[in-house]
Amino acid sequence: MSSQDEALKTVAGWLDEHRTLGTSLSDRIWELAEPGLCEQRSAEALCETLADNGFSVETGVAGMPTAFVARYGTGSPTIALMCEYDATPGESQLPVPYPAPVSPIAAGFTDLHNGIGAASVAAAVAVRQAMAEHGLPGSITVFGTPAEKLCVGKPFLARDGHFDGLDAVVAWHPRPYSTVEWDDGPGCYQAEVYDFGGTSTYASKPWTGVSALDALTLMNVIVQFLREHIPPAYRASVNELVSSGGQHPTALPNHAQAWYVHRSLTREGIDHVAAALDRAASSAATALGATYSRRVVAATRPWLPNHSLARAAYRGLERAGAPAFPAPMRDLAAQVLQRLGRTDIDPPFDETLTPPQSRITREFAGGADDVTEFCWHAPTARIYVAYGIAASGLPNWAQGLFSGTPVAHQTVHTAAKAIALTTVELLTSPEVLAEAAAEFQERVAQAGPMPPLLDPDTRPPVDPGSAPPYVREHLVAQMGRATEVPA
Repeated sequence: MSSQDEALKTVAGWLDEHRTLGTSLSDRIWELAEPGLCEQRSAEALCETLADNGFSVETGVAGMPTAFVARYGTGSPTIALMCEYDATPGESQLPVPYPAPVSPIAAGFTDLHNGIGAASVAAAVAVRQAMAEHGLPGSITVFGTPAEKLCVGKPFLARDGHFDGLDAVVAWHPRPYSTVEWDDGPGCYQAEVYDFGGTSTYASKPWTGVSALDALTLMNVIVQFLREHIPPAYRASVNELVSSGGQHPTALPNHAQAWYVHRSLTREGIDHVAAALDRAASSAATALGATYSRRVVAATRPWLPNHSLARAAYRGLERAGAPAFPAPMRDLAAQVLQRLGRTDIDPPFDETLTPPQSRITREFAGGADDVTEFCWHAPTARIYVAYGIAASGLPNWAQGLFSGTPVAHQTVHTAAKAIALTTVELLTSPEVLAEAAAEFQERVAQAGPMPPLLDPDTRPPVDPGSAPPYVREHLVAQMGRATEVPA
């Protein structure tokens, strides 16, 4: 048996023996359900596990209190793993076959973000065990990247240089099926915050002031008319959220704020929409005599495929095997499908492996995801592991209900094994890394260099003035409270 085979056997056996390390972390983060940029205790749980297993941990990196970087080993190659752990506001769901939020405003996990960091940390600890036992060369870096749902964490980490000097990145995400990302990766994403300023005055004499909310509303009306003028080739979409419209109704608001997020297959599409948004804001402010300012708080680059690394990651997934879901969970899924009238889905879970596919034509820009920031700094592969009902277009509750159940445990355990097995191959196969590096250089040359997109003076939206509403509410709730909350 070769040294690589022995190391592969070690990580697989260790993860089987210590299965609860990843699943208990997943359950703990599910219980905490902390939304993006507020994931304090979730990040602490991951960091404590890494520190207890020999990793050095740096917290609060890139200006984000819940971001971290953990390292083990020295020298090359340096393989990076990725943690996400943010819940989505308003998406909590109990494990029952009908809509049942924990509370109407509680955060929850529609796509198993509670398990992403848990599986990566379990994989990192298993690889550390193999490195120590078999004397494997190199080092492991684990990135804690907050607020993936806002695509905030990784762009700031990239801008501040934390992704420089890596030899490869092995990421993962749940999907209805198990495969590896190939050509058709996530599109580009940008989030912009518009603040309008007016003159507050008593509401019974509105002509004596300027309503910032009216200016914001007018901007939004203009944006609705602009949507049909976005060229279809960009596959672009625009969404908005009014995050502040004033403090009380008896006076004209002198401040109003909205978040606009837009997606596109290309940065050209992002730039087109950004220019249109700014024209709308300028026109609305001019028409009503208001002022406005614009801040870009998230901006991602497009996906750069790396087939060499993807093939290695698929070998890791094949060695791990597809997840197998317990019969009671299949029965629960059948009840969900019966309620939704989806008799076309049988069996409810995908327990097979799907070989990576080449590019297909999309009708939309793809999901928002800042994982693409890694692939401009190093060869990047992303493993997909089956989770939830094997169908798209289901309501969020129908997928979210499995995030705290044995379905999640099976997905997390499979992902941890696939990541660990892939990482061991990369640590022990310099020829694979060399091939991936050559492809990486070729892809960057073909696409044209694209440095991180955020300005050097842009700060993450973590203070009350720039944060989304749920973060502001979280910050206010924390004022005067003890930071330690009983488990």
